Amino acid sequence: MTSGRDKRVVFVNQFFWPDEAATSQLLCDVTAAAGARVRTQVICGPPQYAPGPGSAAPGGVEIRRIAAFGFGHGKLRRVVSYASFVIGAARQVLRIAATDVILTMTTPPLLGLLGWVAQLRGARHYIWEMDLYPDVAVELGVFTRRGLLDRLTGWLADFPRRRADGIIALGPCMERRLRQRRIGSVPIFVIHNWADGDAIRSLPFRQDGRLKVFYSGNMGLAHDFATLIPSIRELNDGFLFRFSGAGPAREALEETCESLAWCEFGGYHPRCELEAAFAANDVGIVTQRPETVGTIVPSKVYGILAAGRAVIYVGPAESTVGRMIDEHGVGWRVANGDSAGLTKLLRQLRENPELVEEKGHIARHVFEREFDRRGQVEKIVDIIAGDQTE
Repeated sequence: MTSGRDKRVVFVNQFFWPDEAATSQLLCDVTAAAGARVRTQVICGPPQYAPGPGSAAPGGVEIRRIAAFGFGHGKLRRVVSYASFVIGAARQVLRIAATDVILTMTTPPLLGLLGWVAQLRGARHYIWEMDLYPDVAVELGVFTRRGLLDRLTGWLADFPRRRADGIIALGPCMERRLRQRRIGSVPIFVIHNWADGDAIRSLPFRQDGRLKVFYSGNMGLAHDFATLIPSIRELNDGFLFRFSGAGPAREALEETCESLAWCEFGGYHPRCELEAAFAANDVGIVTQRPETVGTIVPSKVYGILAAGRAVIYVGPAESTVGRMIDEHGVGWRVANGDSAGLTKLLRQLRENPELVEEKGHIARHVFEREFDRRGQVEKIVDIIAGDQTE
């Protein structure tokens, strides 16, 4: 096995620069940092998912793009897009010269099988889990529990997991889910997602008598809007709820809030605009359905902390975000279904802006200590460079 700058690392993920998808941004950060220590190559699809406005490509990265079908939120279109990418990526993995390390992500699911193929040719293989399959599909009702698709997808996902040189999980709750799948003694590295504390700074609050609540990012099936909606309806123009992003749950949410003057909807904010978007608000809100704990970890929480804004989390205490709030005091947690409790909390925060600002300062401090980009990225680079400790 080669070492140092001669080591060749291949990353496989459908999204990469200049896409603004969360997995693309995270991978861009890792490849940019890894380029100083190893030779890097990314196998990805064409730019198609909310491309950013001219962000710079990571230097020194060789990009091999697959001519996959366009990605979309419809089930059939997504399946076709995923399948075409996997087929094209498999060809690339078989064609590339022997590599030292391959890191596969989970967009689309089952990319770990390509990493296993590279292992057969002598590479070390690491899986960076973003959404845990098939668990997330089962919990959202896409697959029938213990049905054919659950069992088949589970076997195909666990086969490379049990043979991998290591797995990166996004939080303790995901690590527990993985261990429940009986993957044996494979090392699991718990590495949180992150935000860029240089690009998103903590700017002063703009108090105007309203409590401004910001939801940024994917509005998906794993998020709990059922608890949020009754609370929004009960409030008034002393509040402002801003929703930025897209996803399968957006249309219904927007229709529900259409007549409410204290609700605003917009598209995704490119990474370069997030600092200003967060600064215009007082708190960030994150929601998660309880059955999805361990299958996902909402990455939007890290941008909120970076901006020096506290988090209102609607979700279970045992989740990674729930534990973060309990252990670090970076916000408030409301149990799923407790719309009355959420309404009461929001009114208290509106009446106590000094508490909102105090929690925001704590959030930034904790972010700098625990979740900033540099520290988290270096943990992943250490793994692929062979300097990791479990």
